Amino acid sequence: MRNGWLGAGLLLTAAPARAECLGACAKDLEAALLSLVVYLVIGVTLLVMLLRAKWRRAGLWSLGVVTVLAVGVPMVSQVWTGWKLQAVEGREIVATPPPLAGRTPLLLTPDEYCSDSACEAVVRGRGPSGVYVLLTSALEGMDLTRPVTIADLPIGIWALATVGGEIQRRVLTAAERQAAATRIDYLVVTAWPYHPAEPGPIEAGLRANPAVTGMGSREVVRFLMAPLDPAQGAIAFAGLTPDLLDLCLLDRALAIPLAPRNLQGAGNLSVDMAAAAAAICPADDPSGNCLSLLER
Repeated sequence: MRNGWLGAGLLLTAAPARAECLGACAKDLEAALLSLVVYLVIGVTLLVMLLRAKWRRAGLWSLGVVTVLAVGVPMVSQVWTGWKLQAVEGREIVATPPPLAGRTPLLLTPDEYCSDSACEAVVRGRGPSGVYVLLTSALEGMDLTRPVTIADLPIGIWALATVGGEIQRRVLTAAERQAAATRIDYLVVTAWPYHPAEPGPIEAGLRANPAVTGMGSREVVRFLMAPLDPAQGAIAFAGLTPDLLDLCLLDRALAIPLAPRNLQGAGNLSVDMAAAAAAICPADDPSGNCLSLLER
């Protein structure tokens, strides 16, 4: 992203912004300021060379080299990233998920807040019936290229006691997990809204799945819906047949002009979530808020 370059102006004009910008933001601004100084020095030097007859030829060559580096290299990077994004989009799947009202779903999500996100859409869509939930942090360190037994996972149930109310959460007992494992017949996976996390065990499991051939190490799951066989009582990511799969490419391309930390996102767009909304959202959602939550 070009936050550093856009923020450089703010850094020069707003003292409060300087006080509040920490960590990566501060590093981006430092890199942007340093790059501006370097380009200013280069610009002045080239101008002097072009104005002096004996240096003009060298100045023109230098100007060409600087232009190729500052503009050409980022353009090549953007084309390469765009090609990779096309491959990612070719692996995405949009079929027709079944209505979750007639299923017993398990929701895997990193979003413990479950607010203003796809997680909230799934939980609110289920209403008082509730949904079995597993935070994906519980999967860290697991080998999901192999089936994982649902009853062994720290599953909870999240539900809405009233329409528009707070989400009620409860961790299941061992006996309840055993019973749930025999009923769960559908899987929904969501990610953090706006900023997908780094690839983890779920992505490692899907890379072994023939339905997602060629999935790269910098691709993460943004949204997934797939049936499960309750008779197996397990999740086998390598054997899932997704009804819907939305992937995100984490790679960033070099932005123009070429400079440290001057990057831009791959331009990922979510897949058409209308099919997911038809399966998840309540019928009485005239505002379309549920769909907007799924698209985040």
